[in-house]
Amino acid sequence: MTHEIDYASGERAGFSSRIIIADRVTFYTKLVESGPTRYFSADHEGNIDKEITKTELDVWLNILADNDAEILEIQKKISLGKKF
Repeated sequence: MTHEIDYASGERAGFSSRIIIADRVTFYTKLVESGPTRYFSADHEGNIDKEITKTELDVWLNILADNDAEILEIQKKISLGKKF
């Protein structure tokens, strides 16, 4: 699976990062200093559809990722985004 973690476009939209998977599935994350990380699904153009749970994001990553190492890499990159 190809993926891109884009911090700049995520921050422009008010989030910590934008995750683009296989050039078609998009998620946003918002790291919150005083609470849990929030996750959002988006369409292929980056328009937010709805807030999702960590479990839902994990399901998508498990479906789309080639292996567990790739999932861990994505999760690590997510944690490096700007905190709100």
